[in-house]
Amino acid sequence: MIAEVKKYTFLVHHSDYSSLLDSLRDLGVVHIVEKRKLDENSTVGDDMKALKKYREAIRKLSALLPDITEEDNPADPSEALDEFRQLLTEIENARYQTEILDQEAEKALPWGDFDKNIINKLKAEGWRVRLFTCPEKKFDRKWEELYHVEIISRNKGRLYFALIHKEGEDPDLKADEVNIPEQTISTINTQKEKVESKIRELESLIEQKAPLWKASLNKGIEETMSRLQYVEAAEQADKYADDNLYVLEGWIPVSEEKGLQKLLEKSDCYSFVSEPEPGEKIPVILQNSKFASLFEPIAKLFALPAYSELDLTPFFAPFFMLFFGFCLGDAGYGLIFILAGFIVKRKVDKKYKPIITLAQYFGVAALFMGLLSGTFFGINLIDSGYTITEHSVRYMNNAGVPDNTVSLLDQTRGVHFDTRKSFSEGISQIIGDDSFNKHKRVILKSADSDIPFLNTFRHLMLDSLNMFYLAMLLGALQIIFGMALKVVNISKQKGFRYSLSTIGWIVLILTLSVFQGGNMLGIVNIENLRLLYLSLIVIAGVLIFLFNNPDKNIFIRLGLGLWDSYGIITGVFGDLLSYIRLFALGISSSILGFVFNEISAQLLSVKYVGWLFFIIVLLIGHSLNIAIAALGSFVHPMRLTFVEFYKNAGFTGGGIEYKPFKIKK
Repeated sequence: MIAEVKKYTFLVHHSDYSSLLDSLRDLGVVHIVEKRKLDENSTVGDDMKALKKYREAIRKLSALLPDITEEDNPADPSEALDEFRQLLTEIENARYQTEILDQEAEKALPWGDFDKNIINKLKAEGWRVRLFTCPEKKFDRKWEELYHVEIISRNKGRLYFALIHKEGEDPDLKADEVNIPEQTISTINTQKEKVESKIRELESLIEQKAPLWKASLNKGIEETMSRLQYVEAAEQADKYADDNLYVLEGWIPVSEEKGLQKLLEKSDCYSFVSEPEPGEKIPVILQNSKFASLFEPIAKLFALPAYSELDLTPFFAPFFMLFFGFCLGDAGYGLIFILAGFIVKRKVDKKYKPIITLAQYFGVAALFMGLLSGTFFGINLIDSGYTITEHSVRYMNNAGVPDNTVSLLDQTRGVHFDTRKSFSEGISQIIGDDSFNKHKRVILKSADSDIPFLNTFRHLMLDSLNMFYLAMLLGALQIIFGMALKVVNISKQKGFRYSLSTIGWIVLILTLSVFQGGNMLGIVNIENLRLLYLSLIVIAGVLIFLFNNPDKNIFIRLGLGLWDSYGIITGVFGDLLSYIRLFALGISSSILGFVFNEISAQLLSVKYVGWLFFIIVLLIGHSLNIAIAALGSFVHPMRLTFVEFYKNAGFTGGGIEYKPFKIKK
């Protein structure tokens, strides 16, 4: 539900304005009406720039060290920011230096270690040392006979050699001359090791100080945000009487009104209260039960409801949970969600615990729907073997199955059927389709399973066709429920008479479903209730065509009724078909689990290590299946909620979030 709020207008002398703002911030329950936006060119430009720096530093720190536990006693935020940025700059400069040394090392590597003093002495004696390189195939061996040539190294088909000759001579060598490196490879490597050691020291220092820095940077963000919020709130006042009178507006929950009134009694501020008016931007506060509040983050992913309409969160929550279980479709996976939730809850921050609890609720739904569909870690529990035993015969006798039918079934005692389908077909051939359909539940329950503990509830499990029907039934229920909520929504916003057309559609859909569907199933006899049936159809038609818009004349209403009929009939059928995805996703998840089981089981035939491969493939396969299925199980129910359910419930949205002016803690 949406909490009731009231609008307060505060009139205060400019000299008392700061005092009023301080009091409102300390109270922490007033949502200031926003009339102006702050920008970087305003008086808070420095704070906005500082906020960006703090947030950028937090991102970089988190990227370097994802798992940081903050210290309890933060330091000065600006000092922490400067220190962190300085160390980052030093690391960046050091890494740039290693890149330069790598380039120098690449050039010096072919020439190995040499003594530059010897080269200088030779130069002083009139000798010149030059370095050359060329492809090994193009090296002329005569050069070694004609000149003082010394081969230094070979690398990737190239020769690297030195030439020593007298000054003034110019030997003709068809090779590429290379400048003598400033440093030897050993010297370069030594320098590189020093730089890399410095980087490691700096990184170690960052790791050591990261908890303090993160706490300090977050403190800086909170302090800056608090200043910005204060200035932003201060800027929302309208000024009158030569800027001597300030007028500020704010929203407050009715439940907090007494605290505000006590504050105003002690202040020099004059105020008056007003009820929300149509068209105003009214902050929305969602107030739901513990269960429904877990689904509020999901509702906010789409939009907050408008203040004047229903909060649909508590109404879609049970459906969303059930749909998730339907799509995940495996009792084993649901069990993992539940058990993993208890383990993870002990380790996560308090603010994340509601999300874990929500995941556990999803696990409960998956466990229930998995048992209903007979799937446990990809194992088909429905097809777990069927055998008529002496116990089966006694049970059928006690359950009221006719003696002649039991006698026929007793002839199949000891015959084993692998699947429910083969069992049903075999029994139908013996006792007849009509008799089997009449006593199907009892016969299925009486048959012994290869897994004994399934005997008590296996007959309740639904096969694929029945799961398909269940998906459609749930869809129909949610659509009709949504239309019923639309009646409440319209009545709340416009008045009951504007909802009569929607009531007509609900009456029409329920009438057709009950009478036509009941007639097909043999539950309802239309002929005996024809007068009631036709009366309901007529009432629905009158409401649809004559009460769709009370503000229009009769002829326009008829036209609107025809137009609405086309849209609703096509829309409802389209919406209903969308719920097939529940069945499809559940089946695909079960099939993938079965496939991984089959693949891993085949690996058991491998000698000695087969069991290891079996476990590895089983774990990887089911982990992937859980991840993929869980994603689909969240996305598709969300789509059904935000499109089909919200549309049929008449959801408009557009509410703004309640953000009280208070000190950030």
